[in-house]
Amino acid sequence: MYGYTPEEHAYSVLFAKKGPIELYLILAPNSYIETDISETDNKMNVTKKVKGSYATNEYVDNIKKQSAIHQKKRELYAELSRPDLSDNEEKRIQKQLDIAEMQLDSMEMNLINNSQSPSNVWGALYRFSEKVKRDSLTTLVKKALKRFPNNKKIKSLIYKPKNGYPPESEASKQRSERIFQIIDARINESIKLKEKKEETTTNINDLTFLSDKGEEVTISKLTGEYILIDFWASWCIPCLEGMPYIKQAEKMCNGKLKVCLISMDKDHKTWKECIVRWKVENFVNLTAINSKGEQIEGVNIKAIPYNYLLNKDHEIVATNIHQKELLEKLNELMKKE
Repeated sequence: MYGYTPEEHAYSVLFAKKGPIELYLILAPNSYIETDISETDNKMNVTKKVKGSYATNEYVDNIKKQSAIHQKKRELYAELSRPDLSDNEEKRIQKQLDIAEMQLDSMEMNLINNSQSPSNVWGALYRFSEKVKRDSLTTLVKKALKRFPNNKKIKSLIYKPKNGYPPESEASKQRSERIFQIIDARINESIKLKEKKEETTTNINDLTFLSDKGEEVTISKLTGEYILIDFWASWCIPCLEGMPYIKQAEKMCNGKLKVCLISMDKDHKTWKECIVRWKVENFVNLTAINSKGEQIEGVNIKAIPYNYLLNKDHEIVATNIHQKELLEKLNELMKKE
């Protein structure tokens, strides 16, 4: 694959049928890169290290470091949402959030001061543009321009083009429309859930799923004062954002809540990797997808995240409650006991 770029720029390589929907790369003029892509890279967007692009590899390293901090922030926000939180605990958590934010700012400043990639510097400056006053942004941009005096993207953060931005051509509009059509088709294929075949809803307690350990588990056999049945997938951003709240819910209930996560991932390898990545091995982990990549009969879920909260008699107490609402509902139930 060949392309032309007059200066270093970020690009997304779109895969029309198999593999990742987009591969993110930062390419410089006269560069030649090599990377490995396989069908197992079946994700919405893939960012990985490559041979021949310092800027891409620097970006990947930075994203990995930032991801760990963002994950910590999500966990802290989940903890901050607990209804039973004391003032001292709230102050402690807020202090940790402030520290995490300072760590992120420090990473961005390191890029602005030291990166040899104008694209990565522009990205850091752009993110700072939403945090700092214009005077401070101007100072940072001028500092970056000493290293990259002719970079138009960095200049555009404080200097608007004299003649404005040129209008998009008809050919460009048609190409953009075609690209969005391909992306929409790939996303719809990835997240498509089985439509209901009939109006009657199968009782969740009657369903049997395969666990990550290869065992069959029937929901009616699960025990606990309360049981949370949560349908999710690795590609579902709201699902992943809600995971720290589920962890907090289990912790808050002091052993009275059994958590059962049911994955809608077609790829069982991705599902199992995500269990480890999100450190939810202590929960009951099941899959709603059979070995053929098909949704098992009886699972009438049209959209995720979706959950059921059951009591010890397996009666439905609530459905489709997430994040802070989930914590508040469980806190209310714990107080009644």
